[in-house]
Amino acid sequence: MQIRTVAAILIWVVAALLILNMMLRSVWILLISIAMTIIAVVIYFTPRLRK
Repeated sequence: MQIRTVAAILIWVVAALLILNMMLRSVWILLISIAMTIIAVVIYFTPRLRK
């Protein structure tokens, strides 16, 4: 599986967590979503930074 595919899957999981967060209003879900978004962005742009 390619690195960008993993980053895209992480973004879809974050979107699902944010939808879940609208119903539950949990601070923990929001923090996890923010952390996963940062990880996905870093994973996505890592191949470009190596060149």
